[in-house]
Amino acid sequence: MRSTLSALCHSLLILLSLLSQTAVAEGKRFDGVEIVVGVIDGTAIGGPAEAHAVSWQKRTGGRVRVERIPYLELFKQQMASIAGDSPHFDVLLHASGWTADFFPYLSELPEALANDESFDDIHSTYRDRLMTWDGTWIAVTVDGDLFSGYYRKDLFQDSNNQSAFRERYGYDLGPPDTWLEYRDMAEFFTGMEGPDGMPIYGTTEAFARSGQQIWNFYSRASAYTNHPKFPGAQFFDPDTMGVQIDNPGWLRAAEEYADILQFTPPGSLEYGIIDVREAFIQGRAAMALDWGDIGQMANDPVKSKVRDNVGYFLLPGSREVWNGREWQWEEAGMPHKAPFLAFGGWVASVPKNSRNQEAAWDYIMWYANPENSLHDVVTPGTGINPYRLSHFAQIDAWTEVFSRTSAAEYLGVIQQSISSPYVALDMRLPGQSQYTGVLERALAPLFTGEGKAKDLLEAAAAEWEVITDNLGRERQLAIYRASMGLTGPPARPRPGGAIGKQRIKIGFSQATTTEPWRLLFNKELRREAAKYPEIELLVRDGQDWVEKQRDDVKEFIAAGVDAILISPKEAAPLTPVVSEAFNAGIPVFVLDRDLSNSRYTQFIGGDNLEIGRAAGRYAVKLLGGDGVASGNLVEIWGGMGSTPAWERHRGFHEIVDQESGIRLLTPPRDGDWKQDNAYEIMVDALEKHKNIDLVYSHNDPMAYGAYLAAVDAGREKKISFLGIDGIPAEGVRWVAKGILTATFLYKTPGDEAIRQALRFVKGSPVPRRFTLPTETIDSSNAADILQRAGIQ
Repeated sequence: MRSTLSALCHSLLILLSLLSQTAVAEGKRFDGVEIVVGVIDGTAIGGPAEAHAVSWQKRTGGRVRVERIPYLELFKQQMASIAGDSPHFDVLLHASGWTADFFPYLSELPEALANDESFDDIHSTYRDRLMTWDGTWIAVTVDGDLFSGYYRKDLFQDSNNQSAFRERYGYDLGPPDTWLEYRDMAEFFTGMEGPDGMPIYGTTEAFARSGQQIWNFYSRASAYTNHPKFPGAQFFDPDTMGVQIDNPGWLRAAEEYADILQFTPPGSLEYGIIDVREAFIQGRAAMALDWGDIGQMANDPVKSKVRDNVGYFLLPGSREVWNGREWQWEEAGMPHKAPFLAFGGWVASVPKNSRNQEAAWDYIMWYANPENSLHDVVTPGTGINPYRLSHFAQIDAWTEVFSRTSAAEYLGVIQQSISSPYVALDMRLPGQSQYTGVLERALAPLFTGEGKAKDLLEAAAAEWEVITDNLGRERQLAIYRASMGLTGPPARPRPGGAIGKQRIKIGFSQATTTEPWRLLFNKELRREAAKYPEIELLVRDGQDWVEKQRDDVKEFIAAGVDAILISPKEAAPLTPVVSEAFNAGIPVFVLDRDLSNSRYTQFIGGDNLEIGRAAGRYAVKLLGGDGVASGNLVEIWGGMGSTPAWERHRGFHEIVDQESGIRLLTPPRDGDWKQDNAYEIMVDALEKHKNIDLVYSHNDPMAYGAYLAAVDAGREKKISFLGIDGIPAEGVRWVAKGILTATFLYKTPGDEAIRQALRFVKGSPVPRRFTLPTETIDSSNAADILQRAGIQ
């Protein structure tokens, strides 16, 4: 027995000696090597970076210089280092959302580390979706972020509150399953008095701009816009890169986000995440939305007034979800929840231009190893939330802060969220800060009641489209699909569908033929089609009925046409049927009036915003000039359900609203592009207002109708009339006669539509938007235009 023990001791001594030698060798491995770590300035993430730097230095002999940088400067400085000629950082601790910008400059994870067993311990949502980019391993997750809900158990489980809630709302009080329930509960608790005599508010959320506001908004939109059958469609259409932030799902999220403000503590419009946490742990709110950090803070025995009374819930869902592919709301049997990886957590990467890549990767692996990361996630203030499977399994490690029951509930909600098949990723695109900056600016008037959600989101969406075009739409689409884990080509009609066919069948649905501009439109389209004997043209008149146009498009789908041309009467009701054609693989060309989504092949039309601006500049000139213009204005709208009317209105007012002396006399009234309707609108305006200086109509026939009303009132000589269309036989002739002061050319897309459709079906790609030219027509050029057109 003694000999056995002696042998064991001898072996143990040898083992200890070898371990010691290994440790010494390890300790000298990076002697003389210094790495520079770029990290956010704060105890969160930055604190662990410094703590692990100390232990890494002792372990390896290397040196670490941790540079803390304010969050708003972090991206800029990291990007400058990795893309510039003078590399500075060896390790980037960066937001996962920046990977799209950083990816070209990041080194691939060394092959020796790729099979490290510690990666198996990282939850697949963070490992497979955030550590790779387009199949390449370029980062290591060091933090797991997503939004969750927190609630006061003492308030929710109070029998009096439960009875009162059930009586008022008709269902049981409990953790909210939907955003509507969340709103009910926020309303219910607002105004109650806490044990300390202080008022309680229903919930607390971040609303401060350039803070955490955007993730509260995104988290709401997640439930409404991430349809199970259309993955990756929250921000953009993953087939077309069309902007989604103005669709009905986003609109609902925006309205509900603004509405909840009334149930939050005073001053919440300036609340950042620190204020949200303080309000909740001090007992001022019944609920809160936050990352995982608030769970630890709320259980702090010294700072928290709600310790042992905190419950946790998944982000609420919705019983109906917006399907951007079919462009319609669809019922969900159970509340559809799409837990949102708000921010997505921090990741660590090594730039290609680092001179110390081996040491940099070694530091990252040390920072994020199971032991160090477990210490970080259970320690308040580190900013690191659970992301490893071992973080969820080792519940005893959490009991210094949580009770065992509370820890299990807290971890259970996080694990259930990130394991959901519908878990949604944050935006990861080049230009992310541009996109979010635009959206935050758009939301500001919504919270103060100075703007409507629909108008604000539409304006923001238009700016997003410009950003996308400036960065390259097809490039952005490829990156977006990669960021959302989508493989294969986009699901959309491809060029060349009619190659080899002797007959090419094209269906055209016209909104109406009751307007001269539409008749010219049809004439030019038919004339161009007649040049190509292989074209079989099917023309249908919508007769000013949305239902008729919808049936016409369904007829084209059933007939298996090679392309569909449509000039929609209204955007919203015709979008679903056009999406149906597009989804069926039929190329669709939208003419003159746009649709509510981007599921079509090409839009062809004039730039109505710019035409509106041109009319605005002309109006300012007529009324006195820049800075001094003054006068009374009547605006007569086209169809208020159509995009040209809104764009002509918006472009015009971008200009004239800068002139304080110009006064709009009339509220918006729909002239529906008709002369007779405009006549009646003008009669009413003339009766109510003695002084009218200028009439701006969204087309020439309405401007002429307004003129006739002024003639009948004997007031036409004191009023200037502006129209849009510029048809020689109509608007140009009226300008030449002095009836209209000016008109602005809105060329018909008929001939170009045939050329573009034929080009596409024969195999050539076409641009997403084809903008037709415009021209200002007044007394200076009207006669020449008539002469060229052969009109006396």
